[in-house]
Amino acid sequence: MLMNSLLAKSVRLALIGGATVAALSSTTALAAEEDGANKVERIEVTGSRIKRVDMEGPSPVQVFDKAFIEATGTQTVADFLFQSNFAGPGLTSENATLAQGAGTANFDARGFGDDYTVFLLNGRRLPGSPVGGSAATDLNNIPMAAVERIEFLADGASAIYGADAISGVINIITKKDFDGLSVKAQYGQNLEHSDGERTSYELVAGSTGEKHSTLVAFDYFKQEVVEAVNRPLINSAVSPTGADGRSPAGFPGTWLEEDFSTAYPVADCPESSKRPTTVTESGFECAYDVAPLYQAVPKSERFNLFASHHQEFSDNLSGFFEARYSRAKTEVRNGAAPGLFEVPASSPENTFGRDMLIYRRTVDAGPRSRDGVNTATNLAFGLDYRLNDSHTVSGYYAKSWVNQNQMGLNGQISKKGLSDAVAAGLIKLTELNPAELWTTEPHTAANGKKYWISIPTHRQAALTEEIANIGMNGDFEVMEGLGYAVGYETRKETYYDYTDIAQITADVAGGAASYGIGDREMKAAYAEIAFTPIESLELSGALRYDDITTSVSDLGSKTTYKLAASWRPVDSLLLRASHATGFKAPALGQLFLGESFGVTSAIDTKACQADPVNGCSKRELQSKSGGNKQLDPEESTSYNFGFSWEAIEGLSITTDYWNIEVDGKIGSLGVQEIINNEDKYPQLVHRVGGNLYHPDAYVATNLQNLSSEKGRGVDFDIGYNFDLAGGTMSLGLKSSYLIEHLRQSSATQPLCDDAGTTSEPEWRQNLRASWETSDYGVSANARYIGETTDNPAGKLTGTCNSQDPSRIVTADSYTQIDLQAFYFLPTGTKLTVGLRNVFDEAPVYSEEAGGGWPFYDQALYDNMGRYMYLSLSHSF
Repeated sequence: MLMNSLLAKSVRLALIGGATVAALSSTTALAAEEDGANKVERIEVTGSRIKRVDMEGPSPVQVFDKAFIEATGTQTVADFLFQSNFAGPGLTSENATLAQGAGTANFDARGFGDDYTVFLLNGRRLPGSPVGGSAATDLNNIPMAAVERIEFLADGASAIYGADAISGVINIITKKDFDGLSVKAQYGQNLEHSDGERTSYELVAGSTGEKHSTLVAFDYFKQEVVEAVNRPLINSAVSPTGADGRSPAGFPGTWLEEDFSTAYPVADCPESSKRPTTVTESGFECAYDVAPLYQAVPKSERFNLFASHHQEFSDNLSGFFEARYSRAKTEVRNGAAPGLFEVPASSPENTFGRDMLIYRRTVDAGPRSRDGVNTATNLAFGLDYRLNDSHTVSGYYAKSWVNQNQMGLNGQISKKGLSDAVAAGLIKLTELNPAELWTTEPHTAANGKKYWISIPTHRQAALTEEIANIGMNGDFEVMEGLGYAVGYETRKETYYDYTDIAQITADVAGGAASYGIGDREMKAAYAEIAFTPIESLELSGALRYDDITTSVSDLGSKTTYKLAASWRPVDSLLLRASHATGFKAPALGQLFLGESFGVTSAIDTKACQADPVNGCSKRELQSKSGGNKQLDPEESTSYNFGFSWEAIEGLSITTDYWNIEVDGKIGSLGVQEIINNEDKYPQLVHRVGGNLYHPDAYVATNLQNLSSEKGRGVDFDIGYNFDLAGGTMSLGLKSSYLIEHLRQSSATQPLCDDAGTTSEPEWRQNLRASWETSDYGVSANARYIGETTDNPAGKLTGTCNSQDPSRIVTADSYTQIDLQAFYFLPTGTKLTVGLRNVFDEAPVYSEEAGGGWPFYDQALYDNMGRYMYLSLSHSF
C-alpha cells in the first residue's frame, strides 16, 4: 500500500508539475573561446578568475555533479550540504525547533561560522539574510532544478571573491546549453509514523542555438509536520538519563512571593510535577514538560524560479541576462507561552492575603503559532567583449532584494494585557479558561472595559544588495603561459529589521525579537596572475584591496593576497600549495542589531557553591544579545597543501591539508563561562534579588572581538571506477579529519581545543558504492559522524580544564546507511526508489548540543527516522 501511495502521488506530481517564466540568462562558470577554426574550451575554475584548460589547479576544489547529488536522495541544496563531510557545527535551518529565523537555512564550513563561507551562483556572490542582519546566504533561495553541479573551494579566497571568503567558497553552477525538457517528481515519508512527508518536483526547459542559449527552471518543495512526541530524545523534556529539562513555567503554575523568597505549587499541580524551586530561594515549583507541545519539524513550502539567456551579438560581443525568484513559507507551532503575571491580593484566586506573582504557561491559549514568509528576487546582466584573441573585457551588474516576514498569529500573550484581565476577573490563572478568551480580539470584562490578551505580532526585514563589476582577463603575448585578470568591484548593502513595539518592549510572554537598520558599502580592486614557466608547473598570485564604510563609521581598508603553486612531476600526480590572507568586516547585524532576549540553560555557579546538593542542576534563564558599533574588522591567514594522484586507471586519491587562523574574531562569551567568571564580568550578569533564574534576570552576551580562532584538518577524497558484470562499479569516500579547532571565549582566556567536543566530531565521512548500467543501477551510502565529548560543567577560569571532570560524558558516534535503486521504464522514464536511514538510527544523545532539551544536535541529525522515497523523472 505504501509503495502504491508513493507511486500514485509521484505520478500525479509529474503530471501537474509545470511553470512558465520569462527566459533570460547568465554567463556561466564554463565558457568556450574560439581560436581560429578550432574551439578550445577554457574553464573558469572556482578559485580563480583566469580561464584555463585544466580543471585541476593550485586550489583544492571538491566537485559534486547533479547525478551525485540525486544519488543521496536529498531534495534541496541545504539538505545536501548539511550532510557533506566539510560541514561545520554552525548550521541552521527551518527545522531547528527553537530557532527564531523561521524559514531560512544557513551553512557553516569548517566551523568558523555561517558567514565565513561565500556562496556564489555562476561565479557571482549571493546576498545575506535581513533577519538579524546576517551575512549568511539563505540556501532555501537556491533553485535545485537549475543546478548542474556544486563546487566547494576548500581554501581561503578573499583575494579573489571578497574579504569574507575565509573558510571557503561554494559555487552553485547552473545548467548550460540545455536543449529540451525534463521533469521530475519525488515523494517520501517516514515509515514508522507515516509523517514528515516531503514532496518535490522540478521542471527544466531549454533551447540552444548557434548564437544563443536559454534556460528556464522551476522547482517546488513541501515538507509536512513532524510532531516532537513522535521522535526520540525530543519527545520529552526529561532525558533518557534523567536530566530534567522541564520548564519552571508550568500549568497550573507556581505561586511566587514578590521578593522571590519562596515558591509554592498551585494546589492542583500533579505530584510528579513538583520539584525544588529553580526561580526562588526556597520552596517548590510546578514543572512542566513542554516537549509534547513542540514540533520536531515544522510545515514548510517553497518554490524557486530561475531563467537565463546568453546571446552572442557578434564574433566579439556576447551578453547575458539572469533572473531568479523564490518564495518560502514556514508554519511554526511551538509550546504555549510561559509568563510571570501579577495577581493582586484582591483577586479571588489569591488566598495569601498579599500581592503575589504566578509563573505559569498559558496552555489554555494553545500553541504559539508563527508563519514566516521569505522572498528573494535577483536580476543580473552583463557583457563580454573580446578585444582580440588574447584579451577580454567583462562587466556585470546584479541587484538582489531579500524580504523576510514573521507573523505571530495565535498564542502571543501580552503580559500587561493578561495581568489587567486577571485583575478585572476576566481571566483566572489557576484554572483553564475558555478558548474564545484567547483569540486576538479585545474581550469585555464585567467592568465593561475591553482587554487585549492574545495579540498579533509582526517582524519585517528587508535587504537590498547591488554589485557592479568590471574586469579584464587574458594572456600576455610577450610571455607564453602568463595569464592575468584585473578588475574593480563595488557592493552596497542596505537592510532593516523591524519588530512591533510589543516585542521590543518585551511585553510578549516568552517572546524574543530584535531590530536594527544600517548599510554597508564595499569598494575593491583586484588583480591575479597565473604563470606556467614549464608545462608541469603553475605559479599564481592574487592581490585585492578592500575599503569598507558604513553609515556610522569607516571600517577601514585592507590589502589581502594569495600565493599558490601546483606541480606535476608525472602526469598522474599533482602537488599543490597555497597561502592566503583575508579580511572580514562586521556584518550589518553585528553592528546595528538592537537588543533581544532569548532562553537558554546553564548552571548558576554561585548557587551551586552555596548548595552543592540542590543548586547544581542546569536551569532555564534569559540571555540578552545585540549589536556593537565599536567592533573591529577581523583578519585571517590560511595555508593549504596537498596532492591529487591517479594511482591506476580509474583510481584517484586526493588529500589536502588546511589551516585557518582568524584574529579579532567577533563573537560573544558563552553564558556558562560568564556565570563561571562573574567576578570578571559583573556587568554582564544581572540578577534579581540575587536570583539568576528570575524571569527578569538575564546574562548579557553582547558581541565583541574575542581575539583568536584557529582550525586545521585534512580532507580525503578517494574514488575508484571499474567495469563489473556488464556495468560500472563506483566506490567513493569523502572524509574530513579535524585535527584541532582552537577557540578563545575572550582575549584573556587561553586557546582551547574544541575538536572532538560537543557538535565538532573529529571525523566526518561519506562512503558511497554504486553499480550502474544504462538501464538500471543500485547504490549505497554510509554517513559517519565521530564521537564527541560533552563538558556540562564548563571550563575553569584561565584554563582549558573542566570545572568538574567527573561530569564529562561521551556522545557516541553515528552511522547512517542509505540505499537507492533506479530503473528506466520502456517509456524512457526513470523510476528511483530509496530508503534513508535503513536501520532507523536515532540521533546521538547530548545534553550540551541543544543547551539541554531537545537533547541532540539538530544540525547534525534530522531525526526523520527510517524514510522511504520514490521519484519519477523524464527527459524529452
